[in-house]
Amino acid sequence: MAQTTVSDFVMWAKHIHGDASIVDRILGLEAGEVLSLSVDGSPGTWRKMANGRDGRPTPGLRPVGATATIWRELYRSRRGQLVSLTVAEGELAKSPELPIYPALARNEAERQAALEALLAAGRQGWKSAGPYGPREDLYDR
Repeated sequence: MAQTTVSDFVMWAKHIHGDASIVDRILGLEAGEVLSLSVDGSPGTWRKMANGRDGRPTPGLRPVGATATIWRELYRSRRGQLVSLTVAEGELAKSPELPIYPALARNEAERQAALEALLAAGRQGWKSAGPYGPREDLYDR
């Protein structure tokens, strides 16, 4: 039987103990995929968190809908304690509610090309037409 520590407003994969297959299943989810879990006897829906800004997957699950209320109450009353955790088989589906967009640069070559384009724009060397004068000449008073 798997257990998880109630330590945050989301469920982190590193806090799940007792069943490595559940951890592997959570880590194998794509961002936005939904998983049905029963936490401390209460069934609910959990969504895999979005990837980080650098494109790395976030190893956590966010409660969805009524499950968020149940998890918040567990967080308030049993923070730091272990609760039981089971997965409902065959309940893996893509979430239609929240679109998760992939990172724009998918590999190192595209990142380098984007960085070069940004730095090249800074090397354009825009200059003003003439020298700056005293402040009073620039502004009408």
